[in-house]
Amino acid sequence: MVYEFWKSKIKPQILDPVKADLLVPDVAPHPFGAKRPALHQNYYEVMNQENVELVSIQESPITGFTATGIRTSDGIEHGEFDIIVLATGFNNNTGALTSMEVRNSAGVTLGEKWRQGVDAYLGAFTAGFPNAMFVYGPQSPAAFANGSTNAELQGEVMVEFLEFLRSEGLTRFESTPEADQTWTDHINGTDDMALFKHAKSWYNGSNIPGKKPQMLQYLNGLPMYLDFWHKEKAAGYTDGLRVS
Repeated sequence: MVYEFWKSKIKPQILDPVKADLLVPDVAPHPFGAKRPALHQNYYEVMNQENVELVSIQESPITGFTATGIRTSDGIEHGEFDIIVLATGFNNNTGALTSMEVRNSAGVTLGEKWRQGVDAYLGAFTAGFPNAMFVYGPQSPAAFANGSTNAELQGEVMVEFLEFLRSEGLTRFESTPEADQTWTDHINGTDDMALFKHAKSWYNGSNIPGKKPQMLQYLNGLPMYLDFWHKEKAAGYTDGLRVS
């Protein structure tokens, strides 16, 4: 119903029927909300300009660049261009962490460990990487809570944890493999009831070739997420963590 309403408002604005079919397909490409709903300002007015050509790379993928333009799989060379902007999305939640080439004592990088998927207890720890915490990391509420508030509240519980370690004279911590897996299962259980799997999105990493598609956000809200931290604190940080 949401898509049909949107389509009824947008399609009449697009003058070229070919462009209209590409920009407003009859069937919704994904459920509403499974990607961030985008606001627009003069976008469709620009699409109506005679000097704007629209090419679907889903129908005709890019096969390469030439000296003057871009060639697509239908053999057509599009050009000439002064500037080419590659708006390919971004490797959210894990890209920055895996790019740092952080290695554990066995020489395994974070990227190698997460190659078959991310398991990160509380979206902050991962087994085998002691004394490492991720603020606003994968499997935290990152994209599904107000960003600045989320980062601040997550930072507060992390500071509490570090203060506990210092007060007890503890110098090492890491999550257990069991806690990592249980956290992933918890997220997947919620994702199975949602619609996000039906969209190719950075929410689940499916926008990056070779990256395992999985929900990389905590879906159950910031209050429930913080409840897990409070439970961990009440257990002396030994519920899903090893401290020594």
